[in-house]
Amino acid sequence: MKKFLSAALGLLVIGGVAYVGISMRQNDGKLPWENLVKPISVKIPAGTQVPLILLEGLDAGGSKVGQKVRLAVSEDVKLGDHVVIFRGTEVSGEVTESRGASLMGAVGNRPARLAITLGELKLAGNKEISLKGDKGAVYTFTQANTADRADSAKLERLWEDPKSREALEKLSEDLKAGKNPAEQEAALKQFAEGLGLETTRELTEKPVEPGRNLTLGSALNALQRGDLAGLAGVDAVLAAQAVGEIADLASSVDHKLRGVFKGRTIRATIGTPLQVKTGETVTVEVLPELPKIGN
Repeated sequence: MKKFLSAALGLLVIGGVAYVGISMRQNDGKLPWENLVKPISVKIPAGTQVPLILLEGLDAGGSKVGQKVRLAVSEDVKLGDHVVIFRGTEVSGEVTESRGASLMGAVGNRPARLAITLGELKLAGNKEISLKGDKGAVYTFTQANTADRADSAKLERLWEDPKSREALEKLSEDLKAGKNPAEQEAALKQFAEGLGLETTRELTEKPVEPGRNLTLGSALNALQRGDLAGLAGVDAVLAAQAVGEIADLASSVDHKLRGVFKGRTIRATIGTPLQVKTGETVTVEVLPELPKIGN
């Protein structure tokens, strides 16, 4: 019986291979199932909104003109039912203006300046599309679009509780000093939901997404290093979003402790969001979504 089953299985495998081979020859080398799903042409109009996120920090005066900058698409861009630009798609940029703030600069009406020129975004089929900031391909960072994004009302409520305030102060100091990573993780797990740190909260749950290994610990390591080396695609976006949330929280707590607010300089931390637009109209070929089976 076992010999019969083995022989039958062998015939099925040989038959399957032969069928695939014949089908590939008949279809110019394509696998049979590749012809079942036909690509659809979708036009991406000029002016389509594209959300980006910084994958590295920039500083007015500290970042050098000519420095290359890593960015990525932070959310899928959909037109109708079709994703035309995928989350995690990386974009390169280049620092084109970087001037630090100083007392003399304020007196002479020469405030801090920080701007990058955006490179082209790669699409499906090796096509590219240009991106537009506030001045053509240039995106200018300002005090407003680099402001801390921590929820001030939620932080204020926690600040009024002595135990929460003490824990937040210690977390801020540990983050600045790069100490006690295990305690940092514990404190962030405690405050993530209450402060609306959505990505940080997601990273406390394992796994974040099927097949992904990114953790809160790896995001904290990226924060301490100041870069996302070794991370790409969606993992880089998630890490950048978490790092941005954590950095903003630490900055907000620091401002409360010192009783001062952001100075005259401009700092764009990892995770800073950018809203840009496509510069021209491009048509791409996308695969339609397959119907879901079951619930």
